Amino acid sequence: MKLAFLVAFASALAVHASPAHAKPYTRNVAIVVYENAEPLDWSGPFEVYNDAAQTGSANGEPAFNVYIVSKTKKALNAQGLWVQPSYSIADAPKPDIVLFPGGPSSKVYDDPEFFAWAKKAAVEAEIAQSVCTGAFVLGKAGLLDGLEVTTFHGAIDNLQESYPKATVKRGRRFVDNGHVVTTAGISAGIDGSLHIVARLLGRRVADQVATYMEYAWSPEASLATGYSYFNPSTDDRGRLAQTADMQYDEKRYTEAEQTFRSILEQDPANRDVQMSLAHTLSRQGKHEEAGAAFVRCVEGQKGPMVGYHLYLAASEYAQAGHKEEAVTTLGKAFDNGYTDRSRVGKDPHFASIAADPRVKQMLAAK
Repeated sequence: MKLAFLVAFASALAVHASPAHAKPYTRNVAIVVYENAEPLDWSGPFEVYNDAAQTGSANGEPAFNVYIVSKTKKALNAQGLWVQPSYSIADAPKPDIVLFPGGPSSKVYDDPEFFAWAKKAAVEAEIAQSVCTGAFVLGKAGLLDGLEVTTFHGAIDNLQESYPKATVKRGRRFVDNGHVVTTAGISAGIDGSLHIVARLLGRRVADQVATYMEYAWSPEASLATGYSYFNPSTDDRGRLAQTADMQYDEKRYTEAEQTFRSILEQDPANRDVQMSLAHTLSRQGKHEEAGAAFVRCVEGQKGPMVGYHLYLAASEYAQAGHKEEAVTTLGKAFDNGYTDRSRVGKDPHFASIAADPRVKQMLAAK
């Protein structure tokens, strides 16, 4: 009943975009890695934010830009896992979220140059997040005083003794103080990161990420009721797109089509919505329209996904019985980097054009 109300409410929202935000929609997420850092402490959150970047995209903009930062760009050994940082502290973009993992975090806070960057980044970021003993970096930066915090179970006493103005909690997966989010050790960083995603992008996005990761996320009951279901960081149009996606997931394809089309009336250049519309039309057997929608979503674009979506367009045209459009579009798919030629011969959707000499020639090419 509650879900039905949310859908009805979101569907009733005006499609017009809200006034422009003072800052970009995409948040920079800096994952700090150092020699012997605990692998899952940072790779788990990296997976969460990286998946949420696209799952939580709105109006064609990804939710997050996720990157690895270390003191230098030199490859480092994180307990047997070799890591190539994207940036050094000298050239890293200013983070909106900065995460410090556990391990020997003294590599950060005992290095004056590294710590100076870390403190400035943590103080100025929208969210400073620690996993495991990464909390000691935030402690030395003076960010834990007066807060309830947590860390790896084996480091709780040490953190409390080191920073007596903080209250270090046992048995907590994460503690959110708004600016500062601390988590327990290892896998708890995933829970804390999913919580931040839910806080910033809404419960639906966090649940989608957890499902994709096949992670059994159970939000704390005291927090779960406070999450927005739809994305609070975007505008009405972005939340309306979420509604359409939900309608699609629930196989309410007619409603999803109507919702996607209403968005495109106001924002015809929205390629993400155009692609979603294409999939929705295909599910309804509207293959000619689906093919045209797949073509529109890649017009003027470059990159590996262009060829794939043209392949889908060709498949739709073939199913619609439009053989010329199917053959021509399939050729464009290969010209734009689609490489899986063997798939065409196995795909029953191409049965109507499989005997065409031009198709045989395409499939024989290398």
